[in-house]
Amino acid sequence: MGNGLTTTGTSTAYTVSTALNSNTLYSANIQVTDANNNTASSSVSFDTISGYTFEAEDYDYTSNGITGLFIDNPQTNLYAGLSATAGVDCQHTVGGSNEGHAYRTNSPGLVTEGAGDKARAQYGTGLQDYDLGFNNGGDFGNYTRHYPVGTYNLYLRGSGGNGPQADAASLSVSGGTASLAGTGPYQFSVAGLGWQTYTWCPLKDSGGNLAQITFDGSATSLKVTIDHGNCNENCYLLVPVNTNVPVSTVTITNVYPNGVSLYQSANTLSFNASAPDGISVSDISVFLTATNLYGRGYSSNLTSASGLTVTGSSLSWNVSTPLTTNTVYTAFIQVFDAHGVAQSSSVSFDTIVPAYTFEVEDFDYGSGNYFDNPQTNAYNGLDGVLGVDFNCTQNGGAYNRFGLSTEVANDKTRSEYTDSGLPDYDVGFNNGGNWGNYTRHYPAGNYNIYVRASNGNGNGSSDSGNISLVTSGLGTSSQTLVQLGKFGVQPTGGWQTYAWVPVKDPAGNLAQFTGGSLETLRMTIDGGNCNENFILLSPVDPSTVLQPYVDNIQPDGTGLFQFTNVLSFIVHSQPGTATGNISLNLNGSDVSAGQTFSGTPNIRTVSYTLKPNAYYTAIITVTDANGTVRSTNSFGTFNSTNYQWEAEDYDYNSGSYFDNPQVGSYAGLSAVSGVDILESDVNGPGRGNSYRAVTATDFPDASAGDQARSQFTAVSATDYNLGSFGPGSWANYTRHYPAGTYNVIGRFAEGAANTQATLSQLTSGYGTSLQTSNFLGTFAIPVEGWSTWQWESLRDGNGNLVKVTLDGSLQTLQLGGSPDTTQPEVNVNFLMLVATTPSPKLTATVSGGNIHISFPAQNGYSYQLQYKNNLTDSTWTSLGSALPGDGTVHSMNDSSAIGHRYYRMQIQ
Repeated sequence: MGNGLTTTGTSTAYTVSTALNSNTLYSANIQVTDANNNTASSSVSFDTISGYTFEAEDYDYTSNGITGLFIDNPQTNLYAGLSATAGVDCQHTVGGSNEGHAYRTNSPGLVTEGAGDKARAQYGTGLQDYDLGFNNGGDFGNYTRHYPVGTYNLYLRGSGGNGPQADAASLSVSGGTASLAGTGPYQFSVAGLGWQTYTWCPLKDSGGNLAQITFDGSATSLKVTIDHGNCNENCYLLVPVNTNVPVSTVTITNVYPNGVSLYQSANTLSFNASAPDGISVSDISVFLTATNLYGRGYSSNLTSASGLTVTGSSLSWNVSTPLTTNTVYTAFIQVFDAHGVAQSSSVSFDTIVPAYTFEVEDFDYGSGNYFDNPQTNAYNGLDGVLGVDFNCTQNGGAYNRFGLSTEVANDKTRSEYTDSGLPDYDVGFNNGGNWGNYTRHYPAGNYNIYVRASNGNGNGSSDSGNISLVTSGLGTSSQTLVQLGKFGVQPTGGWQTYAWVPVKDPAGNLAQFTGGSLETLRMTIDGGNCNENFILLSPVDPSTVLQPYVDNIQPDGTGLFQFTNVLSFIVHSQPGTATGNISLNLNGSDVSAGQTFSGTPNIRTVSYTLKPNAYYTAIITVTDANGTVRSTNSFGTFNSTNYQWEAEDYDYNSGSYFDNPQVGSYAGLSAVSGVDILESDVNGPGRGNSYRAVTATDFPDASAGDQARSQFTAVSATDYNLGSFGPGSWANYTRHYPAGTYNVIGRFAEGAANTQATLSQLTSGYGTSLQTSNFLGTFAIPVEGWSTWQWESLRDGNGNLVKVTLDGSLQTLQLGGSPDTTQPEVNVNFLMLVATTPSPKLTATVSGGNIHISFPAQNGYSYQLQYKNNLTDSTWTSLGSALPGDGTVHSMNDSSAIGHRYYRMQIQ
């Protein structure tokens, strides 16, 4: 096969190879197209480098007062723990408390840390690779060795997290006979792709040429000094100078688009290739990578036989290939001369025709004020109002505004700045929660949204920020939002190296915004790690058909206690949907008729009134002209103040207990079998006890892994669960439970099969082995998985919620395993009392001529005692004033001399 590839095998399975040169960095893009015109591609970057290396952390050391000591050709990590003398072996200015010394000893040594570079063979034995970090100007390290005889180019394996840095460090010969060719200073510059993203950084002389250093085999000290820093150093590499590098006679000129500015909307890529000894048209190729604003891309290897138009003569060819608008391109141009020596040129550019752009630094000012289609830098000097126009902890900057933090942007040029001579700005120093509002009469139409952003760190984010539509409250501190989508900025190679970043909806589609009226868009920073220059609106591809989707469901089930009486969600529909096409099913019942709606057919906010202190499964179904979608979400509206008790906090030492125990109060305490608990599974105690005593009778327990509760997170404690709880097992929980009427909810996990648990109330024998109880009800627990915790309610034999009335006195509740011996064991995390409409028991006693009527008064309710002298009386009469419930037992008095009376309690 031509073009340098060797293939073997059959048409269904080829093995492909091509020759490589030594000591070369390669990036390969492999593309294969089959007989059905389907294309697959793969990219890989690698090097074929070999040479002499020495580690940046292996600088000279001091022992027994002798400085400048070194180890020739040291084994890996051989300098570990060795100390150095400041000003002789090394120098470091301490910069902060987060500096570490993972490899060498503490100050005055240079700062070492684990390096996340690509693997090298010498570290394949389980040893750690380190780098030098936290470098400050003036820091240095001396590296003494008997370096190999010869002349070499020198490379630093370096990284940087703040973008490209010229003159990050410099090198000199501090001892010995080694010599550097040319003139100094001899400097390393780093690419700055991320603190743990390393590249080979050549040492160059003052003329920008690769520096050459010659060793004669005697001991030599090389000194590396940090100049501007912003770099980590992993190792150094000596590569023999190649004195036989072929030079191509080809000159590539007049490349256009050339990528100097944005929006180079040419319909062709063109260039000139010339050589004094001629060029064959078959030796001209362009590898073109293209991605349009709709996210569709391709890669093509173009030649004169496929895609390139070539005119002129062998001495000077004019080459072109068609381009399409609204596309981002990278072109790799390669031309071979008559001697087979290649010349190449790379260029990145776009052919975007901007429909509408607005600057991220031009957020609203003066509580919602704005300019329509503002002139360049029109907002300069106009202050925003914190919490109304913007939110930011670090205000101001180069743009002279109070608001988001601004700085001069070194993005590719745009005509509005080059024509006016005004500087371009971006918004940087972004923290999560920063936001800015952008009010305009946006042009009519449907648009995708793109953020022109940069990321100088090595780590990208899928959620750098989001774009929302402000739906109410503009100009106030109480604004409501509908999120349109999120954007994630991947590493761009520097804080001033920008890329087009699409905003995507929760379904992964390009987010859509409908203009044509006065609207306010908001950009909010989530994960950050980005600078934002401006935002582009680009018309939606008319062939795009998006399914409807539902987002911003609240409560969303991410917390155990999402106490509310409203379910809300947002429906997004590209063509628009009628309210009758949005249905809501709660716990198996269609409640669509109770929904309320606001917004537009494209973005509707839907709400429904819920009962608090309950758990729900919601199924939302939306239909529009593009299709039907269903979204299912389970959540609880429980109040975190509901009384809870932990399943692992059962009685101990024959009925001993803690009232309102602190987290961890029962740790290590053992129970008495047959009195406090009964573990029916004789193998259960052997499964481990992380919390309660390790005995032959206590239940096993373990970290629950359930959703967080504040009583545990507040004290950094572990939430445990009770395990091995099955038929025949029981556990007692003695407390002064709060007075009131309650439903009982349990938190269970079951991974084997459907099972049950029971709850009873002891009536006698507390603290003994002879106990009697009153059966209250059953928890029906479906199988969902051992790591899936679920709410289940206590119900009676007819499936009704059980009401348990407590009077505030000392009570013992007993949790029991399944009454069906064929059912499996269950894990139990905690149980909870959820207040329900009270059904208090009135207790009457006579003393001193008065009737004392006592009743438990539950929080959240008021109690009014009423009476009739005869049941045939037409009305009830209130006795005294209403009493607020407070979780205790109250008494009201009436005279016993009146004779007979009938009493009732009115509860509100």
